[in-house]
Amino acid sequence: MTGASTQSSEMGNDAPAFLSRWEADRWLPGYQQCTAYFMQTDDEGQIIATFVRKNPQTLLPDAQWRRFARTVLRRSPAAILYVHGWNDHFYRRHASEFWEKMGVHFYAVDLPKFGRSYRSGQTPGYTEDLHGYFPVLDALRDLIVKECGPRVKILAIGHSMGGLVASLWMHHRQPHHVTALMLNSPWLELQLTRFGRWLTTPVVRGVTMMGGKTVMPLNDPGFYSRTLYKSQGGLWNYERYQLPDDVQFQPRAGWMNAIYNGQDEVAKGLDIRVPVLVCTSDRSMLQTRWDPLMARADTVLDVQSVRQAAVNLGPFVTLVTIPGALHDISMSAPDARREYFRIGLEWAGLLAWGSYRVSRHAEKAALDAVCAADGNEGWATSDSETSEGADPDQPSDNDENNANDSDTSNHNDDVIQGISVKSEGDTSNSKNHGDIENSD
Repeated sequence: MTGASTQSSEMGNDAPAFLSRWEADRWLPGYQQCTAYFMQTDDEGQIIATFVRKNPQTLLPDAQWRRFARTVLRRSPAAILYVHGWNDHFYRRHASEFWEKMGVHFYAVDLPKFGRSYRSGQTPGYTEDLHGYFPVLDALRDLIVKECGPRVKILAIGHSMGGLVASLWMHHRQPHHVTALMLNSPWLELQLTRFGRWLTTPVVRGVTMMGGKTVMPLNDPGFYSRTLYKSQGGLWNYERYQLPDDVQFQPRAGWMNAIYNGQDEVAKGLDIRVPVLVCTSDRSMLQTRWDPLMARADTVLDVQSVRQAAVNLGPFVTLVTIPGALHDISMSAPDARREYFRIGLEWAGLLAWGSYRVSRHAEKAALDAVCAADGNEGWATSDSETSEGADPDQPSDNDENNANDSDTSNHNDDVIQGISVKSEGDTSNSKNHGDIENSD
């Protein structure tokens, strides 16, 4: 296997990543995926991750122009590095399309054993150390710098477990070119609160001694899925982008211990030296019976515990409450969704990327589009990208042609190279609630 490798200057003794060429994405028409192979292995084989981006050839003219204005005219390219949560991977096309409309390069990762990175025989989502994800984020950061240029400013965005991972990465690596961190309902503390985590830590570690992959007897009532997917009464048609039903994400003792260790680091205090934006819903509903009001609440995390833990991230933390938001705020009802993207755009424009702004008309058009999104293909794409009536589960012929015609050819596995802001933490008491994090 021939080709070039990439290695972060911060990776220390971490092995380099070998990257495949960009190829048509397996799920999202008009997108591309790149497979990253790491020299590290575990008891289930080689560590593999997947990076995802919009195919540059399929950008709409307004997005192309704003990207050109940022990158060439102002010589200040902007990018996003997105990290998903537990039982999750990147499929939130509406979020990518919003940022691309603003001229921002959007890159996402499917962490090892999640989504596109899952391989047969692996334990879905399993890790015993969240620090093991750092080389993956380093490699994606290096790829962004390589493609966008040395002047790029990167906003890291983490959702739920991905918010915890991104926070630890920012603390330990202090990664160059990453100028701000935005967290969407980050899993910074257990639903049982910090005291509950202390009480249950010996139990988790005791079960871990029986074997790290021992399944924890924790129940997921499925309420979060009911708030998301149209087939269950939610708003989104994203179910087509899921792994087969026989791939089951189950909380295991070794993974739970890794989460506890990461949350314990946060509780002791991190030193993230860039601005941090932490967004949560205004309420949690962690209960054992379904309530229609869950469609406007976080049914996964205790938002009070998250906000209390957030002040430990660093010296410059902004807390924002989004009324009526779901656990993944970007998938909330249109009013909460609009507020989240509006706040994120204005905050990042000031603290991540500098003073460059798009027009109010362009911002409104992008916000209108992201609020109208429901997961169907083509909501913000050109007619040439997706043919009418085409199977949304399969890349279109035009996508494959675009991938072949781009500067990287399509060879699978062919290796080459009014804001509600609280700046001091919410000190109200948290309640002890329910289970660990449901699917994100």
